[in-house]
Amino acid sequence: MNSKLVCGFLGFASLALIYLVSLFLFYYLAIPLPPALIGIFLLLLVLIMRRSVPVSINISARPMLAYMGLFLLPALISVLLYVDLFTKHYLALIVAVGFSTVVSLGITLWFSQKILSRVKANISVVNEVQTPHSEKDE
Repeated sequence: MNSKLVCGFLGFASLALIYLVSLFLFYYLAIPLPPALIGIFLLLLVLIMRRSVPVSINISARPMLAYMGLFLLPALISVLLYVDLFTKHYLALIVAVGFSTVVSLGITLWFSQKILSRVKANISVVNEVQTPHSEKDE
């Protein structure tokens, strides 16, 4: 059997298991978040504990990420059902979307700066180790 196919199946099974655990947490522990969001948090915790993305999850998630825009279509189309609500509360929606965008961009910028500073520090350490110390030898 093709090892990439088996690896992809294991990755899909692990993603499905995380989603089933999130459904359990939602229905039996009454967590007031959608099961998909609970699953994303669980996946994030698993990836943080592993400190890397498993190859099996990478193989199985890549095709799904290519079509992720299709998952957003039902939410975008359902906006048409609430046009009167949006026109009634448009100012609050604009403020909420603007505020959440600024906060999420700020957090993303902060995290990326932290990650890049660590990468630069690691690169400088590697360069120090690789450069010959001919000046000290003389």
